[in-house]
Amino acid sequence: MFIEQEYYLWKLTYDLVVTQDFQVLNMSTERGEVWLEKEHDWQTHVIRLSHKQINWKNELRRDLEKSYRQLSQNKKIFRGGKVQFHVLYVSEYPPVEEWENVENDIPSSQKNPIFLYYMDDENKTLEKKKLYNAFQLEQPLIDQQISETEMEAMLPYLKHQLVKKQQDQRRQVMSIFDYGKPRMTYFLLAVNVFIFLYIEWVGDSTSVETLIQYGAKFNPAIMDGEWWRIATSMFLHIGFLHLFMNMFALYYLGTAVEKLYGTWRFTWTYLLSGLFGGMASFMLNPHVAAGASGAIFGLFGALLFFGVQHKQLFFRTMGWNLIFIVIINISFGLLVPQIDNGAHIGGMIGGFFATAVVRMPKQRDRSKQLIAFVIYLLLISGMAVTGYMGLFNDEEGLSEVQETQELNQSGDYDEVIEITSKALEEPGKYEAALLFNRSFAYLQKDETSAAKKDLLRVLELSPEMAEAHYNLALLYQQVGEEEKAADHAERAADINPDQNDFKELFDNLR
Repeated sequence: MFIEQEYYLWKLTYDLVVTQDFQVLNMSTERGEVWLEKEHDWQTHVIRLSHKQINWKNELRRDLEKSYRQLSQNKKIFRGGKVQFHVLYVSEYPPVEEWENVENDIPSSQKNPIFLYYMDDENKTLEKKKLYNAFQLEQPLIDQQISETEMEAMLPYLKHQLVKKQQDQRRQVMSIFDYGKPRMTYFLLAVNVFIFLYIEWVGDSTSVETLIQYGAKFNPAIMDGEWWRIATSMFLHIGFLHLFMNMFALYYLGTAVEKLYGTWRFTWTYLLSGLFGGMASFMLNPHVAAGASGAIFGLFGALLFFGVQHKQLFFRTMGWNLIFIVIINISFGLLVPQIDNGAHIGGMIGGFFATAVVRMPKQRDRSKQLIAFVIYLLLISGMAVTGYMGLFNDEEGLSEVQETQELNQSGDYDEVIEITSKALEEPGKYEAALLFNRSFAYLQKDETSAAKKDLLRVLELSPEMAEAHYNLALLYQQVGEEEKAADHAERAADINPDQNDFKELFDNLR
């Protein structure tokens, strides 16, 4: 009756693989053993099917332990978290001893539960029902009323079809990672580099004034109606290092994502991620900002969406490595104040929902796509309103401080006075910095009275600002009030003893 059990094993395996879409992990037609995998209810299930006669309980326990060790050694399967392990034997007779619940004797089975199915001739129907119920599958009719000759004739066909299915599954997996060509990635790299070189040619990419002029995210201008800055800021970079780091990340992430999703899905995700990240930055970050970081973090979001759709494949390939890189990047951003975490985290969230709108190739689901699009619109609209109202961004005046510092360096003193005077109509916590910048412009225009008034007010607001003491000392020295000049020079040198200019002025006035 050996042929009957062998036929049953391969007929059952055929149904699980071909009809129920289980994935073949490993298969040996000579040994009569197959390892299958399926994700069910957000958990990974591994099934080992074996045609084997086991006579004793201890023999069964040893074979279970050996199977469990094989599972544990396969780290690629293990990466996805807890694994539900199903072990199925097809045999003519059951063990002669009491063998039920022997799987509970395996020491590590609490970590990855073992479910045992022993399909001897008397219990095949019952055990098969238990297996199929575990996956909520309809039970097929495995016809054993055919003759042994017919079974023997059918076996080569079943095995051949399973081998062919295994090869098709492998080709299908490989095709997922090579769906598209990274054409748009290369185009975006060229565009970003071209824009950077142009800005360096006409100005300075590290200049706040230049960045604002060419479309950086500048909250006051956005609140005045220049919402297009959310998009244009994606293509500007602040210095060569910023450009290099972003383009390096875009090259590696972009090629991977565009191969997974294809060109138009990649373009959609990249642009919508950048807009989402830019809007998050507008809501949370008062500083002038620029860069492709939000869009690039959106590509992380696209890969995480791939992980939701293909959990097994995700953890078998990029899984924990990708998660580790995301955690490192976010942690680094939290530790370094200059990094725009709003754009980074916002871009990743936006990338996830933007990808959920288009989904993976050949995986349409209109209702889920519509829900994802509505969520994206609600979130980005909410951030726009929140940013405009300034609920999370009370840094009023900071942008004007940055801009007027740049204007003072370029000699546009009249514009400095105009901007700071307007900003000081509703002074926030940057009042002292605005007054200091205006006083510097007044000094350069020889309006000493106005400069002195501003500097005295600065020191009322911020007595420890060494630069204000120093400038006031220069002003008093200029009008001949040596004693007051010496007092302020001494104060500046005490506050910042490492500044040689402060110490030299004090020494000259003593």
